[in-house]
Amino acid sequence: MANSNLIAISFTAEEVQSIREHMSAIRELLGSKCISLTAEERREHGRIGNKTENWSRKVMQYMNEQPGFNPTFIDAEETQRDFEARETLKPIFNELQALQDMVDDTMLILGSDLYQANLSYYQNVRLMAAQNVNGAKAIYDDLAAQFPRNGRKKKAE
Repeated sequence: MANSNLIAISFTAEEVQSIREHMSAIRELLGSKCISLTAEERREHGRIGNKTENWSRKVMQYMNEQPGFNPTFIDAEETQRDFEARETLKPIFNELQALQDMVDDTMLILGSDLYQANLSYYQNVRLMAAQNVNGAKAIYDDLAAQFPRNGRKKKAE
């Protein structure tokens, strides 16, 4: 099996340090404003999606233009602050999501390259162990644990 290298990248120590510093700064800025929910808490709340987003903008416009229709139990000023904060975070979220997708895609391809190279090495060691090459059997036995054979039945003797 030919090993096709789909990506070839590396990072300098300075680049890694710079990325970490920038991420730390972003985390610090957002950490004082944003919250973290548990999985259960996330299920308890609705989400404004693409279809609801334009409707929500219309509602906010009406709330501002026709305040006489606002329910008395809703704090219109707080609702406006929530709306503005969400509008501010939306492009930041989109940019962070695009970065996450890019890093995730890169990790996928790096993992694929790595796994293919690892499989090639393993198959080569297996072949060398079968040929009784000195030291190959110990490596093969160690690496073979990744592929348990408990699902296969041995041929009847």
